[in-house]
Amino acid sequence: MEPILIENVLLNEKSTNILIENSMITGIGTQIPMPVNAIRIDGRGKAAFPSFANMHTHAAMTLLKGLGSDLPLQQWLNDSIWPAEKHLDGEAVYWGAKLACLEMIKSGTTLFNDMYFHLPNAAKAVAEMGIRGILGINVFGDGDELTDDSFRQLRDQVEGASDLLKISIAPHSVYTVSEKGLVHCAEMSHRYGTIYQIHMSETEKEVQDCLATHNCRPYELLERTGVLELTEGRLVGAHSLYLSREEIALMARHHVTATHNPASNLKLGSGYRFLYSELREAGVNVTLGTDGSASSNNLDMIEAARLMSYLQKGVRQDPTVLPTTELMKVVSENGFKAAGINAGRIETGKVADLILVDLENLAFVPMHDTLSGLFYAAHGDAVDTVICNGRIVMHNRHVEGEEEIRTQAFQHARKLRP
Repeated sequence: MEPILIENVLLNEKSTNILIENSMITGIGTQIPMPVNAIRIDGRGKAAFPSFANMHTHAAMTLLKGLGSDLPLQQWLNDSIWPAEKHLDGEAVYWGAKLACLEMIKSGTTLFNDMYFHLPNAAKAVAEMGIRGILGINVFGDGDELTDDSFRQLRDQVEGASDLLKISIAPHSVYTVSEKGLVHCAEMSHRYGTIYQIHMSETEKEVQDCLATHNCRPYELLERTGVLELTEGRLVGAHSLYLSREEIALMARHHVTATHNPASNLKLGSGYRFLYSELREAGVNVTLGTDGSASSNNLDMIEAARLMSYLQKGVRQDPTVLPTTELMKVVSENGFKAAGINAGRIETGKVADLILVDLENLAFVPMHDTLSGLFYAAHGDAVDTVICNGRIVMHNRHVEGEEEIRTQAFQHARKLRP
């Protein structure tokens, strides 16, 4: 892997150079030496930021974008999404995942946490695109199909495709997976040390149904069944929207990561009062996600971050809540932390996952604060260059193979229409 030297780039409002060697940031400053064989990137007119971690999505749902719009969650799932997904095959997932990776690269994301189907096909797609993925084995019911042999086979196929890929265990939710299944998945997660990701407390109905069926709330059910203990420090609760104080305390005690998905929650009418301040103050690791393109309609983490910040300010009627420096931590560092990756900040000794944004993009003209411009004015199209694990995956907004991905995605998406 050749060294990369980014010259004269704006970092924290100052012009500097950034040296990347062997996937790590090894130097920052105006006087750092330049290796003879370094790839040189002209950073003039650009600003450097950490890349983004999309901590909840369903990548190949890019093929279902716009399907069943303006429906309540359960009707949307039952009448539109699940029937279409019955027609998904490995080839469709491969191209849908490539399309998702293309969109994520173009908007600055280098790590995504996924749960979907046909994992070997998705792994091949992600490996070819050169970014990081945590691919979850989707589990429903009792999870009997998830055995040690089936897990090890999938793990070898996923993690063997790229050093940047990890497998996880992903029971869908407390309303589609039995108590037996939830515990079975937790035992597997404990045995193999994987992330355990699950949709949690996404709607009021989910919470009320859980109270009616189990006489407790969703996170209390995971505590009662021993799931939280078995998955200590490895559970990612997608949505985590309707929480009690007791549940927040449980999440903090067991080092749960909560992932907010504001675009999806708003579009599906699931809710908007994400308890960010309460979770942060309790010590819960809060991250951000887009959810799948079928519900959020895009994978743009800049847009998701803006929605999150504006919602927090509006709901609390306090413009000081979730300032841009804190928002950057949520959208980047906290996600990499949940994945066990030493990235999310541009500092020496950190893994080189970073982006350059084009300061000539209209969102930054004029701009007195580039971080404010990134989250409050820009969109994903301001991202010019993306580096993942010390390798350039996009420069001057060019991604190799983009036209074929677009063509193939169109063809496979047409086959899924009812």
